[in-house]
Amino acid sequence: MVVRTIVHFEIPADDVDRLSRFYGEVFGWKFERSPMPGMEYWLISTGPREESVGGGMYRKAGADDRPRNYVLVEAIDAAIEQFKSAGGHEVVGKMEVPNMGWSFVGADPEGNLIAMFEARMPPPATRHRPRPKAKKTAPRKAAKSRTRRR
Repeated sequence: MVVRTIVHFEIPADDVDRLSRFYGEVFGWKFERSPMPGMEYWLISTGPREESVGGGMYRKAGADDRPRNYVLVEAIDAAIEQFKSAGGHEVVGKMEVPNMGWSFVGADPEGNLIAMFEARMPPPATRHRPRPKAKKTAPRKAAKSRTRRR
């Protein structure tokens, strides 16, 4: 299972256990209950801390709690198929984003919107080229004295 990451998110849920299983199956995310004053809150790890953005899940406070998140996927057609087979449904079908890639917007089993995006090129953070290494030069030899030894 490839772990897929997103830029930023927070997901409200009526049934946190069911929804955390859904996202774990579809994207490989990990959930951990976290103490939060005044509410039940679960931290979501989407991948290695230095390489991804985490998020949170909480019990819905009202009917209007509806997030929309963009998840970067490697192959959108396969991701759409997996999303649907896990219980998600299509809201906006696969569309080309001119000169960038493809997107798909779906809803999870509780109706939360979630979007997937396949880039034509890796995102800018992964496209950078390392700086060229400085050429190593041989250490300088000490200059010979012009005076003769006697």
